[in-house]
Amino acid sequence: MSYDHFFYKLPKIETKRLILRQITESESDGRDSLEFINDYSVYRFWGIYDEANDINGRRRPKKKIKLDYHYKTTMKEYHAKRELTWLMELKNTGKVIGEIVLYDFRLKKQADIGYRINKNYWGQGFAPEAGQAMIKAAFEEINLTRLQIRCFSNNTGSVRVAQKLGFTQEGLIHQGAILNVITDYYIFGLTRDTYLQSPIDDTMVHIITEE
Repeated sequence: MSYDHFFYKLPKIETKRLILRQITESESDGRDSLEFINDYSVYRFWGIYDEANDINGRRRPKKKIKLDYHYKTTMKEYHAKRELTWLMELKNTGKVIGEIVLYDFRLKKQADIGYRINKNYWGQGFAPEAGQAMIKAAFEEINLTRLQIRCFSNNTGSVRVAQKLGFTQEGLIHQGAILNVITDYYIFGLTRDTYLQSPIDDTMVHIITEE
């Protein structure tokens, strides 16, 4: 497969507990997605809300009520070849509990990983599990040479995820931009050369290239 192929047809990826797949127009995908994209405890670290300048919470994004909202915005970015987004679907129930994204591509060789998960499923290892799938796909299928994770300095959960995935903390950026927010943030990096020294086993992550 290749970079361009992923933007032509996004493959499903299977892990121990998850199916990672593209969003659909179904009501269940819309309903489950709205649970985490509308949750302040999730979006406060997504770079869309400037918490530092809104102490009383008066400017928090208004709740999205249309079930197709997230489908339309996600697919718009996909068709523009700006983001590759996989929903995280639980194998045992079929519920969508979050999403993981490759974005901010540079020269078809570098990308950032972003993730957000329904808070009811925090602390259960789903972000590192999905993150392993992104690493394997990025380095073995898309042929990227570098992955990054940028996270707010006070987002201890994301820092732990980056560390569990084997990323190296490369610096602390002071008053830098993450999407629409100026904040202090850490930058973590992982290169393809480092990954290939200990690649992820096919039994842990299975990329479904044909259906």
